[in-house]
Amino acid sequence: MPLNKREAKKKVREIIRCLEQSGDFPEQGNCIKVAERKLEMLVKEAPASLVYELGCVYSHFKNSGGDVDTALSRLKKILERAVKKEDE
Repeated sequence: MPLNKREAKKKVREIIRCLEQSGDFPEQGNCIKVAERKLEMLVKEAPASLVYELGCVYSHFKNSGGDVDTALSRLKKILERAVKKEDE
């Protein structure tokens, strides 16, 4: 069953937190693996309106070997747009 937008945003925030922690502790490769797995699951559960963008982020992240900075900026943009749409 797909997540609603609020639940999806919460999961995006969790992934962002995990990726930010990996930046604080470069030896924390485990955080990157956890974030990648969470992102993969989110792509499967996300509302249709977010699936494409999240899928693109996941694909880039996986194929880049864990490009944390790009993933973070793209996830934050998705979250900002989702919040703006909610406020409208």
